[in-house]
Amino acid sequence: MFSYTFAPDAQRARDLDRVRHSDLAQSLRHIADRCQAALPAVSNALSPLLARLDAGDHLAAETFGDYYTLTEALIDGDREVALQTAQRLSNAASRSDELIVRYRGATDNLALDQSLNHRLGEGSEFAPLPHEDAPDFPQLLNEGFALLREGFEALYLETRAIVHQVVLAQAPKGSKFEFDGASHFQFWGLLFLNPKHHKNRLAVAEVLAHEAGHSLLFGLMRDEPLVKNPESDLYTSPLRIDPRPMEGIYHATLVSARMALAMETLAQSGVLTQAERAEAQLAAEKDRENFAKGISTVHEHGDMTDSGKQIMDHAEAWINNG
Repeated sequence: MFSYTFAPDAQRARDLDRVRHSDLAQSLRHIADRCQAALPAVSNALSPLLARLDAGDHLAAETFGDYYTLTEALIDGDREVALQTAQRLSNAASRSDELIVRYRGATDNLALDQSLNHRLGEGSEFAPLPHEDAPDFPQLLNEGFALLREGFEALYLETRAIVHQVVLAQAPKGSKFEFDGASHFQFWGLLFLNPKHHKNRLAVAEVLAHEAGHSLLFGLMRDEPLVKNPESDLYTSPLRIDPRPMEGIYHATLVSARMALAMETLAQSGVLTQAERAEAQLAAEKDRENFAKGISTVHEHGDMTDSGKQIMDHAEAWINNG
């Protein structure tokens, strides 16, 4: 059982990361055992990775994506894809202690791009972004992290315990919807950012609070979902113009509170310029408005699980009482 407190908690984030790797090892070991008779090549390919996990190795985000591809291939009886994926897993990259920032479609991002294409499709909402279209964004991203470290260290430490890779991407040409940031439960440790939507260090800090909040929720969903509403039931979202399932509304509501916390803490930290402080205060007001819209929908239509209710109750208590 993890703590459901609203305040950032780096130790909780490290524990979630440890459990994600432990669960991955346990599931891969089960697959290897079950495949030993009928698909020994899969079992043999997984053996080196299991040894590394047992030794405490931490793995890059594409490893988690490839795990999902492997399990689906085995369920579907696609032995060729299963063996190809197991072989990729046998050479899975270890995670760097440093933050890795890469461009979608770049030659140094081939392994992750391949996994993303398998899971999301080559025509997903995360299109390649040429380096020349946003050459300075990695530096701006570092400035956003540095701002969090200086002005809200607890959130910085929690975020870095969860986020280890950032992929810079853009929406496909002609897309009706355009993302500014995203995370995905099948790619633990990864964030997507669209540089065109983040023009200064404060905007970067806010989107990091936003997307790391989603990742935190993914980790806390280990034992049960946040809501029990069917995915087919759609509702108005505070952060998107398209109707969303209740789980999406729940996520958007919770991360709105996390964004407000980040902006208000930075505004009071003394590290912002006068102009930045005014911008942070306006952003926090908008985040609180979005939370109010979202929590109204959650209260009216949401069927929260016990853990989902505890998490949201802590967020709502902070919004109401600080």
